[in-house]
Amino acid sequence: MALLESLREKYSRKKILVVGLGNQGGGVGIARFFAELGSQVVVSDKKTEKELETSIRLLANYKNIKFSLGGHRLEDFLNCDVIFKGPSVPWSLSLIVEAQRRGVPIEMEMAFVSEHFPGKIIGVTGTRGKSTTTYLIFNLLKKMGFKVLLGGGFPGVSTIEFLKTADSQTWLVAELSSWALSGFHRRKISPNLAVFTNFYPDHLDYYKNMEDYLFDKKAIYLYQKTTEFLVANRALEPLITERKTGVFWFSKKDYPLRLKNLQGDHNLENAAAAFKVAEVLELPRSKAIEIISKIKGLPYRQEIIHKQGSMIFVNDATSTTPTATIKAIERFKDKKIILILGGNSKNLPVDDLLKHLEKVKKIVFLKGSFTEEILPKLRAHMPEKISREVYDDLELAIQEALQIASEEKTSLSVNNQNQFCILFSPGATSFSMFCNEFHRGEMFHRLVKKVISG
Repeated sequence: MALLESLREKYSRKKILVVGLGNQGGGVGIARFFAELGSQVVVSDKKTEKELETSIRLLANYKNIKFSLGGHRLEDFLNCDVIFKGPSVPWSLSLIVEAQRRGVPIEMEMAFVSEHFPGKIIGVTGTRGKSTTTYLIFNLLKKMGFKVLLGGGFPGVSTIEFLKTADSQTWLVAELSSWALSGFHRRKISPNLAVFTNFYPDHLDYYKNMEDYLFDKKAIYLYQKTTEFLVANRALEPLITERKTGVFWFSKKDYPLRLKNLQGDHNLENAAAAFKVAEVLELPRSKAIEIISKIKGLPYRQEIIHKQGSMIFVNDATSTTPTATIKAIERFKDKKIILILGGNSKNLPVDDLLKHLEKVKKIVFLKGSFTEEILPKLRAHMPEKISREVYDDLELAIQEALQIASEEKTSLSVNNQNQFCILFSPGATSFSMFCNEFHRGEMFHRLVKKVISG
């Protein structure tokens, strides 16, 4: 392909530094892509070889990839032609700042892909719902016969590798975090069609304030051409002040049918966003409704993974904010909720969550700074809801949740089914106990099977 040959000509024999290998596939994909172009690649990560064992194994056959692990080193940042910065690596990192000062170009995967992608890109961002909305749009286009790819922030997906095969007829539907969008600001580019699902407090462990967080989100549309469109939640209208034309607003009321597989008002909003994209692309209305209504959700998002007598088990491991946990509580509030909560803090407001915790029967805590932050408040106002211990073992937390349910069940009618919901919705980041939220989702799924069969 002409694009691949052009990139090979530009980057062959160049020194590429990949900052942040991680375990979700993004860093692996970048390292592999440039190694195959003939670049000399160095991977820098704060994690150790043991912590990155799975990712390193995937790159073991590339002789032109070297590893600099267990901490970042200034010489790696200065002795290279281009730096590819991982999304969670802050721009304020002193080594990034120094490299920029000395003229080393800093790239990010999704901005690089967007600049070079030969087809059309639909980018989806938002505090909540971006993964599900991206997935709905991808499946909608796929079933409509488009040549379409799913990329961005999904675990195990290397979006840069799509540059090997994409052509002018290819559509890329990409989930874009605020971190990834920070790279779009620096290139002053936006996707051809932008989707903005919602905006809530998040990532205040990374950003100084909500204004900085919103600024990065706005890169989804700020640099669009006048012929390109933004699909945005009607609730965002006061925040989107830069656009007077080319905006298609949506709300949950815009989706005209019940969803077969996705429950809750938040999923009606996600479906409405996908339906509005169908309108922008002038797709047949009835066919779009039929397709969207049948699509199943992604794992670890309010996913009912098991039913046993009067109990259901819900895996909401991608809940990394208090707002996400509130949404889960609202969905299952007709049941007696035993909530497994906790992890590390993002420095987000918790008052609204504390009010909603009054609706749950019991809270079983996992260790982490978020747990340490809210426990004193709960001990003061609702001590009867707190678990016996704060657990650093998810299996023990599940066992306590089951024990609580067993103790409470005797007060229920024998015919009263599905009255208990063991809800795993941590409301915080996973890093105190797990590699990431997908790892903890996988572990919850596995441990529930183990505990109920044991």
